[in-house]
Amino acid sequence: MEEGQRRMESAVNDVLNDIDRKCLRTLQIKMHQCAIECCRDSSNNMRSLEVCNENCSKEVIAAQKYIQNEFSTWQNRIQRCIQDCGDVVMDKMPSDRNRSENEMNKYIKEAEGCASQCFTKYIKILPQLTNKIVDNLSNTK
Repeated sequence: MEEGQRRMESAVNDVLNDIDRKCLRTLQIKMHQCAIECCRDSSNNMRSLEVCNENCSKEVIAAQKYIQNEFSTWQNRIQRCIQDCGDVVMDKMPSDRNRSENEMNKYIKEAEGCASQCFTKYIKILPQLTNKIVDNLSNTK
């Protein structure tokens, strides 16, 4: 199961870097350029400057929240898949009195194999998720 988690973590990092390069950096550049203009405007008092800067960052904050929500949903789906694996294995297990250590190891391996399939399944979904996120963020520019 640890191998599956490592594969998933690596795939997620690759996707996040891709989203950052394709969308977030452009939004951040815009945000910083906007903030520079806020600072250059000498008519702004401290409060106006603060509001101006907050307005500059709204798009980046919204994009980050959107990405976080999409990945949270994706992670919840993985957790449900793994939970289902555990439930299926638990349903197969005999009562505590009738379980040998070998049987327990068999059930543990079965649950881990199923969980590994969950990781593989949801790693394969990452390109679609990436495209959806990039498409949505590109349309907000």
